[in-house]
Amino acid sequence: MLEVKRPPQNIRREILDVDSGGVKLALHLWRPQRIKAAVFYFHGLQSHAGWLWEVGSRFADNDIAFFVLDRRGSGISPGDRNDIPDAGAVMEDYATALRHVRELTGEEVPLTLFGHCLGGSFLAALLHEEALTIRYDAAVFCSAWLGRMHATLAEEELAAVAAEQSREPWDAGLRTEDFTDDAKYRHFIDHDDLAARHVTRRSRATLLELERRYLGHELPDVPAVFVTGTSDPVIDLDSAHDVFARLAPGRGTVLKLPTDKHYLFYTGVADDLIDWASAYTLLRGVNRDA
Repeated sequence: MLEVKRPPQNIRREILDVDSGGVKLALHLWRPQRIKAAVFYFHGLQSHAGWLWEVGSRFADNDIAFFVLDRRGSGISPGDRNDIPDAGAVMEDYATALRHVRELTGEEVPLTLFGHCLGGSFLAALLHEEALTIRYDAAVFCSAWLGRMHATLAEEELAAVAAEQSREPWDAGLRTEDFTDDAKYRHFIDHDDLAARHVTRRSRATLLELERRYLGHELPDVPAVFVTGTSDPVIDLDSAHDVFARLAPGRGTVLKLPTDKHYLFYTGVADDLIDWASAYTLLRGVNRDA
């Protein structure tokens, strides 16, 4: 389990402004003294970069620069709270942030794109966007129910969601006890004023559009991994694995870690996941040079 400790002297914690369409978004960075590789993290529905305050330092301990963008309306980025803008705007925000990441790291540093939960859907959609012009070396989907809406809603329900324009709140039904059984982290989640407890109904149309941008298409030919616990109370693993297998046919890797909770970084497998992702990213650089 991760412990609260003072960051080592060779790690610098920064919050950078990224201008995307005239909006200054918060890009959080844990920067080691010597950057050997980088991970860019896509956060989920209710979380934001503040949930990674221990995780970022652990990656930096491994000489991995760790980046997290607070999406519009999430964390400390400006925007309407609990409202996800249209898919095109979100894709451009991420593409802009990743160009900024490459300016900081240079092209030769191996870079893994890491999407957790709903962040996996944002990642999968982005990988099919022309706006994504930077070089990256791997894609990791963690506890992500890819294609969830298409798997759980009938055609008439999908059509109704796609047409939704209401700003009325929609409860995502997320329960803290499904994310972690650690009392410290459960207290943090329950008292996090920046966490999104619900989204607007029109935000669901954006989430549906994201799925439509990647379902039925294969991921670019880069290493791809799907990481989960052995079971998950939030996502249907069989359904998610099936979509991942179709996105990366014959080449995607599935990794299961021994936990039955959803937010792996707040469980006993956190250190193993961080060390695995660090080594996996570093090896992309070795394989690139081979």
